[in-house]
Amino acid sequence: MRRLLSFALAAAALLALAAPAAGRQEVAGGPVVVADVRGPLDQRALDFLTDAVATADAQLVVIQMNNAGISSGDPARLYEAVAASTTPIAVWVGPAGAVAYGGAAQLLLSADVTGAAPGTRVGYLEPVVIGADVPGVAAADAVRVAGNAIAESLLVEEGATTPLVDEVVPTIGQFIAALDGRTVGASTVETARRVQAEDGSTIIVPSVEVRFVKPGLFTRFLRLASRPEAAFFFLLAGIAIATFEFFAAGVGVAAAVAALSLWLAGYGWATLPMNWLGVALTFLGLLLYTWDFSRNALGLPSIGGTFALVAGGFLYTSAAPQYTPAWWGVLLTVLGIALFYGFALTTVVRSRFSTLTIGREYLVGKLGTAETDFDPEGVVVVDGARWRARSHRAGGLQPGDPVQVFEVNGILLEVGPPE
Repeated sequence: MRRLLSFALAAAALLALAAPAAGRQEVAGGPVVVADVRGPLDQRALDFLTDAVATADAQLVVIQMNNAGISSGDPARLYEAVAASTTPIAVWVGPAGAVAYGGAAQLLLSADVTGAAPGTRVGYLEPVVIGADVPGVAAADAVRVAGNAIAESLLVEEGATTPLVDEVVPTIGQFIAALDGRTVGASTVETARRVQAEDGSTIIVPSVEVRFVKPGLFTRFLRLASRPEAAFFFLLAGIAIATFEFFAAGVGVAAAVAALSLWLAGYGWATLPMNWLGVALTFLGLLLYTWDFSRNALGLPSIGGTFALVAGGFLYTSAAPQYTPAWWGVLLTVLGIALFYGFALTTVVRSRFSTLTIGREYLVGKLGTAETDFDPEGVVVVDGARWRARSHRAGGLQPGDPVQVFEVNGILLEVGPPE
Protein backbone atom coordinates (compact mmCIF):
# COMPACT_ATOMS: atom_id res chain seq x y z
CA MET A 1 0.00 0.00 0.00
CA ARG A 2 2.85 2.39 0.88
CA ARG A 3 4.62 1.61 -2.43
CA LEU A 4 1.39 2.24 -4.35
CA LEU A 5 0.88 5.58 -2.58
CA SER A 6 4.50 6.62 -3.24
CA PHE A 7 4.13 5.72 -6.92
CA ALA A 8 0.96 7.77 -7.18
CA LEU A 9 2.57 10.84 -5.63
CA ALA A 10 5.60 10.56 -7.94
CA ALA A 11 3.34 10.22 -10.97
CA ALA A 12 1.37 13.32 -9.94
CA ALA A 13 4.59 15.30 -9.58
CA LEU A 14 5.79 14.22 -13.03
CA LEU A 15 2.45 15.18 -14.57
CA ALA A 16 2.69 18.62 -12.97
CA LEU A 17 6.17 19.14 -14.35
CA ALA A 18 5.07 17.90 -17.75
CA ALA A 19 2.13 20.34 -17.97
CA PRO A 20 2.05 22.46 -21.15
CA ALA A 21 4.78 25.07 -20.99
CA ALA A 22 2.86 27.62 -23.00
CA GLY A 23 0.68 28.60 -20.04
CA ARG A 24 3.71 29.12 -17.81
CA GLN A 25 5.45 31.31 -20.38
CA GLU A 26 2.56 33.79 -20.39
CA VAL A 27 2.90 34.45 -16.67
CA ALA A 28 6.31 35.32 -15.22
CA GLY A 29 7.05 33.56 -11.94
CA GLY A 30 8.67 34.76 -8.77
CA PRO A 31 7.91 37.47 -6.21
CA VAL A 32 7.26 41.16 -6.69
CA VAL A 33 10.25 43.06 -5.30
CA VAL A 34 9.61 46.58 -3.99
CA ALA A 35 12.78 48.68 -3.61
CA ASP A 36 12.23 51.52 -1.16
CA VAL A 37 14.79 54.28 -0.69
CA ARG A 38 13.70 57.81 0.11
CA GLY A 39 15.31 61.22 0.33
CA PRO A 40 18.04 62.69 -1.89
CA LEU A 41 19.79 59.95 -3.82
CA ASP A 42 23.57 59.55 -3.46
CA GLN A 43 25.90 56.91 -4.87
CA ARG A 44 25.07 54.39 -2.15
CA ALA A 45 21.35 54.70 -2.87
CA LEU A 46 21.95 54.49 -6.62
CA ASP A 47 23.99 51.30 -6.18
CA PHE A 48 21.22 49.81 -4.04
CA LEU A 49 18.60 50.52 -6.73
CA THR A 50 20.88 49.10 -9.42
CA ASP A 51 21.22 45.85 -7.48
CA ALA A 52 17.46 45.73 -6.83
CA VAL A 53 16.68 46.11 -10.53
CA ALA A 54 18.90 43.09 -11.23
CA THR A 55 17.06 40.80 -8.73
CA ALA A 56 17.25 37.39 -10.39
CA ASP A 57 14.10 35.65 -9.15
CA ALA A 58 11.62 38.55 -9.42
CA GLN A 59 8.74 38.63 -11.88
CA LEU A 60 8.38 42.39 -11.31
CA VAL A 61 10.55 45.05 -9.65
CA VAL A 62 8.76 48.14 -8.31
CA ILE A 63 10.76 51.21 -7.27
CA GLN A 64 8.86 53.13 -4.61
CA MET A 65 9.93 56.71 -5.03
CA ASN A 66 9.94 59.78 -2.81
CA ASN A 67 13.12 61.44 -4.00
CA ALA A 68 13.64 65.13 -4.65
CA GLY A 69 16.69 64.50 -6.81
CA ILE A 70 20.16 63.02 -7.04
CA SER A 71 22.50 64.93 -4.75
CA SER A 72 25.71 63.22 -5.89
CA GLY A 73 26.98 60.19 -7.78
CA ASP A 74 26.60 58.85 -11.32
CA PRO A 75 23.20 57.32 -12.22
CA ALA A 76 24.39 55.95 -15.59
CA ARG A 77 24.62 52.33 -14.31
CA LEU A 78 21.11 52.52 -12.89
CA TYR A 79 19.62 53.87 -16.12
CA GLU A 80 21.44 51.22 -18.13
CA ALA A 81 20.25 48.47 -15.76
CA VAL A 82 16.63 49.60 -16.09
CA ALA A 83 16.84 49.81 -19.89
CA ALA A 84 18.53 46.40 -20.24
CA SER A 85 16.50 44.53 -17.62
CA THR A 86 14.59 41.45 -18.80
CA THR A 87 12.47 41.77 -15.63
CA PRO A 88 9.62 44.30 -15.92
CA ILE A 89 10.43 47.52 -14.06
CA ALA A 90 7.69 49.68 -12.55
CA VAL A 91 8.01 52.98 -10.67
CA TRP A 92 5.43 54.28 -8.18
CA VAL A 93 5.67 57.74 -6.60
CA GLY A 94 4.03 57.81 -3.21
CA PRO A 95 2.48 58.09 -0.75
CA ALA A 96 0.59 61.39 -1.03
CA GLY A 97 2.98 64.31 -0.67
CA ALA A 98 5.91 62.44 -2.21
CA VAL A 99 7.95 63.92 -5.06
CA ALA A 100 10.07 62.66 -7.94
CA TYR A 101 12.43 65.29 -9.32
CA GLY A 102 15.63 65.44 -11.32
CA GLY A 103 17.49 62.21 -11.88
CA ALA A 104 14.87 60.34 -9.86
CA ALA A 105 12.11 61.50 -12.21
CA GLN A 106 14.24 60.34 -15.14
CA LEU A 107 13.40 56.78 -14.08
CA LEU A 108 9.76 57.51 -14.95
CA LEU A 109 10.89 57.93 -18.56
CA SER A 110 12.65 54.58 -18.79
CA ALA A 111 10.45 52.32 -16.62
CA ASP A 112 8.03 49.89 -18.29
CA VAL A 113 5.05 51.20 -16.31
CA THR A 114 4.66 54.10 -13.89
CA GLY A 115 2.21 55.15 -11.21
CA ALA A 116 1.75 57.77 -8.52
CA ALA A 117 -0.52 58.57 -5.62
CA PRO A 118 -2.85 61.57 -5.86
CA GLY A 119 -1.24 64.63 -4.30
CA THR A 120 2.30 63.76 -5.37
CA ARG A 121 4.49 65.87 -7.65
CA VAL A 122 6.77 65.01 -10.57
CA GLY A 123 9.02 67.15 -12.77
CA TYR A 124 12.23 69.20 -12.70
CA LEU A 125 13.85 66.62 -14.96
CA GLU A 126 16.96 68.76 -15.17
CA PRO A 127 19.52 68.93 -13.72
CA VAL A 128 19.84 65.17 -13.47
CA VAL A 129 22.43 65.44 -10.68
CA ILE A 130 22.29 68.67 -8.70
CA GLY A 131 25.31 70.83 -9.37
CA ALA A 132 26.71 68.54 -12.08
CA ASP A 133 26.39 68.21 -15.83
CA VAL A 134 25.25 64.58 -16.06
CA PRO A 135 23.14 63.26 -18.95
CA GLY A 136 19.88 61.50 -18.27
CA VAL A 137 17.45 59.76 -20.60
CA ALA A 138 17.61 61.02 -24.20
CA ALA A 139 16.50 64.65 -24.37
CA ALA A 140 14.22 64.01 -27.37
CA ASP A 141 12.32 61.35 -25.45
CA ALA A 142 12.08 63.62 -22.45
CA VAL A 143 10.52 66.45 -24.48
CA ARG A 144 8.10 64.10 -26.24
CA VAL A 145 6.93 62.30 -23.10
CA ALA A 146 7.28 64.86 -20.35
CA GLY A 147 6.60 68.17 -22.07
CA ASN A 148 6.70 71.02 -19.54
CA ALA A 149 7.68 68.62 -16.73
CA ILE A 150 11.30 69.26 -17.70
CA ALA A 151 11.43 72.63 -15.95
CA GLU A 152 8.32 72.53 -13.73
CA SER A 153 6.81 70.62 -10.83
CA LEU A 154 3.51 69.01 -11.82
CA LEU A 155 0.80 67.91 -9.39
CA VAL A 156 -0.60 64.41 -9.86
CA GLU A 157 -4.38 64.45 -9.51
CA GLU A 158 -6.85 61.58 -9.60
CA GLY A 159 -8.72 61.38 -12.89
CA ALA A 160 -6.36 63.83 -14.63
CA THR A 161 -3.71 63.05 -17.21
CA THR A 162 -0.22 63.73 -15.89
CA PRO A 163 3.00 63.47 -17.92
CA LEU A 164 5.28 60.62 -16.82
CA VAL A 165 2.49 58.79 -14.91
CA ASP A 166 0.42 55.88 -16.33
CA GLU A 167 -1.66 54.93 -13.26
CA VAL A 168 -2.93 57.17 -10.45
CA VAL A 169 -3.59 54.97 -7.41
CA PRO A 170 -3.35 55.93 -3.72
CA THR A 171 -1.32 52.97 -2.40
CA ILE A 172 1.45 50.77 -3.67
CA GLY A 173 -0.65 47.68 -2.96
CA GLN A 174 -3.37 48.94 -5.30
CA PHE A 175 -0.74 49.81 -7.88
CA ILE A 176 0.69 46.28 -7.81
CA ALA A 177 -2.80 44.76 -7.97
CA ALA A 178 -3.73 46.99 -10.92
CA LEU A 179 -0.89 45.43 -12.94
CA ASP A 180 -2.35 41.93 -12.65
CA GLY A 181 -2.74 40.32 -16.05
CA ARG A 182 -1.06 43.19 -17.89
CA THR A 183 1.82 42.80 -20.26
CA VAL A 184 4.64 44.83 -18.75
CA GLY A 185 7.74 44.91 -20.89
CA ALA A 186 7.93 41.47 -22.49
CA SER A 187 6.08 39.57 -19.73
CA THR A 188 2.57 39.20 -18.43
CA VAL A 189 2.58 39.64 -14.69
CA GLU A 190 0.35 37.92 -12.17
CA THR A 191 0.08 39.86 -8.93
CA ALA A 192 -3.44 39.32 -7.57
CA ARG A 193 -6.49 37.12 -7.70
CA ARG A 194 -10.16 37.75 -7.09
CA VAL A 195 -12.03 35.74 -4.47
CA GLN A 196 -15.59 35.82 -3.28
CA ALA A 197 -16.14 36.97 0.29
CA GLU A 198 -18.75 35.56 2.64
CA ASP A 199 -21.13 38.44 1.89
CA GLY A 200 -20.96 37.65 -1.81
CA SER A 201 -18.69 40.57 -2.76
CA THR A 202 -15.54 40.11 -4.77
CA ILE A 203 -12.25 41.12 -3.19
CA ILE A 204 -8.72 41.23 -4.57
CA VAL A 205 -5.99 39.47 -2.64
CA PRO A 206 -2.28 39.10 -3.45
CA SER A 207 -1.39 35.99 -5.40
CA VAL A 208 2.40 36.36 -5.11
CA GLU A 209 4.95 37.20 -2.45
CA VAL A 210 5.59 40.95 -2.21
CA ARG A 211 9.14 41.44 -0.96
CA PHE A 212 10.13 44.88 0.35
CA VAL A 213 13.86 45.61 0.28
CA LYS A 214 15.77 48.56 1.72
CA PRO A 215 19.43 49.60 1.81
CA GLY A 216 21.65 48.01 4.46
CA LEU A 217 21.70 49.32 8.02
CA PHE A 218 25.05 51.09 7.61
CA THR A 219 23.87 52.87 4.44
CA ARG A 220 20.66 53.95 6.14
CA PHE A 221 22.68 55.23 9.10
CA LEU A 222 24.92 57.34 6.86
CA ARG A 223 21.94 58.65 4.94
CA LEU A 224 20.56 60.21 8.12
CA ALA A 225 22.58 63.25 6.97
CA SER A 226 21.45 63.11 3.34
CA ARG A 227 19.04 66.03 3.66
CA PRO A 228 20.35 69.62 4.01
CA GLU A 229 18.57 70.39 7.30
CA ALA A 230 19.78 67.07 8.76
CA ALA A 231 23.41 67.73 7.80
CA PHE A 232 23.07 71.24 9.29
CA PHE A 233 21.73 69.75 12.53
CA PHE A 234 24.54 67.19 12.86
CA LEU A 235 27.21 69.87 12.30
CA LEU A 236 25.78 72.16 14.99
CA ALA A 237 25.11 69.30 17.40
CA GLY A 238 28.63 67.91 17.00
CA ILE A 239 30.35 71.25 17.62
CA ALA A 240 28.03 72.16 20.49
CA ILE A 241 28.63 68.85 22.27
CA ALA A 242 32.39 69.16 21.69
CA THR A 243 32.21 72.64 23.26
CA PHE A 244 30.45 71.14 26.26
CA GLU A 245 33.23 68.57 26.65
CA PHE A 246 35.85 71.32 26.49
CA PHE A 247 34.27 73.51 29.16
CA ALA A 248 33.25 70.52 31.30
CA ALA A 249 36.88 69.29 31.38
CA GLY A 250 36.22 65.67 30.56
CA VAL A 251 36.23 63.14 27.76
CA GLY A 252 33.39 60.65 27.91
CA VAL A 253 30.16 59.62 26.21
CA ALA A 254 29.47 63.17 25.03
CA ALA A 255 32.79 63.25 23.17
CA ALA A 256 31.86 60.05 21.32
CA VAL A 257 28.45 61.52 20.42
CA ALA A 258 30.14 64.69 19.16
CA ALA A 259 32.53 62.67 16.98
CA LEU A 260 29.66 60.62 15.56
CA SER A 261 27.62 63.74 14.80
CA LEU A 262 30.55 65.40 13.04
CA TRP A 263 31.15 62.22 11.04
CA LEU A 264 27.54 62.30 9.79
CA ALA A 265 27.89 66.01 9.04
CA GLY A 266 30.98 65.17 6.99
CA TYR A 267 28.98 62.58 5.03
CA GLY A 268 26.46 65.30 4.27
CA TRP A 269 29.28 67.54 3.04
CA ALA A 270 30.55 64.73 0.81
CA THR A 271 27.18 64.01 -0.82
CA LEU A 272 25.33 67.35 -0.87
CA PRO A 273 25.98 70.34 -3.14
CA MET A 274 27.30 72.66 -0.43
CA ASN A 275 27.06 76.44 -0.40
CA TRP A 276 30.26 77.37 1.40
CA LEU A 277 28.98 80.85 2.27
CA GLY A 278 26.26 79.14 4.32
CA VAL A 279 28.87 76.91 5.97
CA ALA A 280 31.01 79.95 6.84
CA LEU A 281 28.01 81.73 8.39
CA THR A 282 27.26 78.59 10.42
CA PHE A 283 30.78 78.51 11.86
CA LEU A 284 30.65 82.25 12.52
CA GLY A 285 27.42 81.86 14.48
CA LEU A 286 28.87 79.07 16.63
CA LEU A 287 32.06 81.07 17.19
CA LEU A 288 30.06 84.08 18.43
CA TYR A 289 28.04 81.92 20.80
CA THR A 290 31.15 80.23 22.21
CA TRP A 291 33.04 83.50 22.61
CA ASP A 292 30.10 85.12 24.39
CA PHE A 293 29.71 82.13 26.69
CA SER A 294 33.42 82.11 27.59
CA ARG A 295 32.98 85.72 28.78
CA ASN A 296 30.11 84.52 31.01
CA ALA A 297 27.75 86.95 29.32
CA LEU A 298 25.28 86.07 26.57
CA GLY A 299 24.51 89.37 24.88
CA LEU A 300 24.91 91.05 21.51
CA PRO A 301 27.43 88.51 20.12
CA SER A 302 24.95 85.72 20.82
CA ILE A 303 22.17 87.64 19.06
CA GLY A 304 24.47 88.11 16.08
CA GLY A 305 25.33 84.41 16.25
CA THR A 306 21.63 83.54 16.08
CA PHE A 307 21.14 85.55 12.90
CA ALA A 308 24.29 84.04 11.40
CA LEU A 309 23.08 80.49 12.17
CA VAL A 310 19.64 81.11 10.64
CA ALA A 311 21.19 82.57 7.49
CA GLY A 312 23.75 79.76 7.33
CA GLY A 313 21.02 77.14 7.67
CA PHE A 314 18.94 78.50 4.81
CA LEU A 315 22.04 78.92 2.61
CA TYR A 316 23.62 75.61 3.67
CA THR A 317 23.25 73.93 0.25
CA SER A 318 22.80 75.05 -3.34
CA ALA A 319 20.14 72.51 -4.31
CA ALA A 320 17.24 74.64 -5.53
CA PRO A 321 14.77 74.16 -7.10
CA GLN A 322 14.76 70.40 -6.53
CA TYR A 323 15.17 70.61 -2.77
CA THR A 324 16.28 73.12 -0.17
CA PRO A 325 16.70 72.99 3.63
CA ALA A 326 13.34 72.66 5.39
CA TRP A 327 12.67 75.96 7.17
CA TRP A 328 11.25 74.27 10.26
CA GLY A 329 14.33 72.04 10.56
CA VAL A 330 16.68 75.02 10.44
CA LEU A 331 14.70 77.08 12.96
CA LEU A 332 14.32 74.20 15.42
CA THR A 333 18.06 73.48 15.24
CA VAL A 334 18.98 77.13 15.87
CA LEU A 335 16.49 77.30 18.74
CA GLY A 336 18.08 74.20 20.24
CA ILE A 337 21.55 75.78 20.01
CA ALA A 338 20.31 78.98 21.68
CA LEU A 339 18.76 77.00 24.54
CA PHE A 340 21.86 74.83 24.83
CA TYR A 341 24.27 77.77 25.21
CA GLY A 342 21.87 79.91 27.22
CA PHE A 343 20.71 77.34 29.75
CA ALA A 344 22.01 73.78 29.47
CA LEU A 345 25.73 74.47 28.99
CA THR A 346 25.73 77.31 31.55
CA THR A 347 23.96 75.18 34.16
CA VAL A 348 26.15 72.12 33.69
CA VAL A 349 29.44 74.03 33.72
CA ARG A 350 28.48 76.06 36.77
CA SER A 351 27.36 72.98 38.68
CA ARG A 352 30.61 71.22 37.88
CA PHE A 353 33.14 74.00 38.32
CA SER A 354 31.66 76.47 40.76
CA THR A 355 30.28 76.68 44.26
CA LEU A 356 26.79 77.75 45.26
CA THR A 357 28.06 81.23 46.24
CA ILE A 358 26.96 83.95 43.84
CA GLY A 359 29.96 85.89 42.55
CA ARG A 360 33.51 84.65 42.22
CA GLU A 361 35.59 87.63 43.30
CA TYR A 362 36.04 86.08 46.74
CA LEU A 363 38.23 83.42 45.09
CA VAL A 364 41.03 85.90 44.38
CA GLY A 365 43.90 85.06 46.70
CA LYS A 366 42.56 81.64 47.60
CA LEU A 367 44.90 78.65 47.65
CA GLY A 368 44.14 75.40 45.90
CA THR A 369 45.67 72.36 44.27
CA ALA A 370 46.36 71.58 40.62
CA GLU A 371 44.41 68.50 39.54
CA THR A 372 45.81 68.19 35.99
CA ASP A 373 48.80 69.32 33.95
CA PHE A 374 48.70 72.88 32.57
CA ASP A 375 49.47 73.67 28.93
CA PRO A 376 48.55 76.47 29.76
CA GLU A 377 45.02 75.43 30.85
CA GLY A 378 44.00 72.75 33.31
CA VAL A 379 41.77 72.01 36.30
CA VAL A 380 42.27 73.10 39.90
CA VAL A 381 40.44 72.41 43.17
CA VAL A 382 39.72 75.47 45.32
CA ASP A 383 37.66 75.13 48.53
CA GLY A 384 36.53 71.69 47.44
CA ALA A 385 35.18 72.85 44.02
CA ARG A 386 36.72 72.04 40.63
CA TRP A 387 37.46 74.93 38.26
CA ARG A 388 38.95 75.36 34.83
CA ALA A 389 42.07 77.45 35.21
CA ARG A 390 44.85 79.00 33.18
CA SER A 391 48.42 79.66 34.26
CA HIS A 392 50.29 82.45 32.52
CA ARG A 393 52.61 83.32 35.39
CA ALA A 394 54.44 80.01 35.54
CA GLY A 395 54.48 76.94 33.36
CA GLY A 396 54.88 73.30 34.15
CA LEU A 397 52.32 72.95 36.94
CA GLN A 398 51.91 69.29 37.84
CA PRO A 399 48.98 67.47 39.48
CA GLY A 400 49.17 68.02 43.23
CA ASP A 401 51.14 71.29 43.04
CA PRO A 402 49.81 74.15 45.22
CA VAL A 403 48.31 77.08 43.30
CA GLN A 404 46.94 80.51 44.14
CA VAL A 405 44.08 82.35 42.38
CA PHE A 406 45.17 85.73 41.04
CA GLU A 407 42.21 86.68 38.84
CA VAL A 408 38.70 85.49 37.89
CA ASN A 409 37.88 85.77 34.19
CA GLY A 410 34.30 84.61 33.66
CA ILE A 411 34.32 80.90 34.49
CA LEU A 412 38.10 80.68 34.09
CA LEU A 413 40.54 81.24 36.94
CA GLU A 414 43.99 82.76 36.43
CA VAL A 415 46.34 80.82 38.75
CA GLY A 416 50.01 80.32 39.49
CA PRO A 417 52.38 79.10 42.21
CA PRO A 418 51.57 80.71 45.59
CA GLU A 419 53.30 84.01 46.26
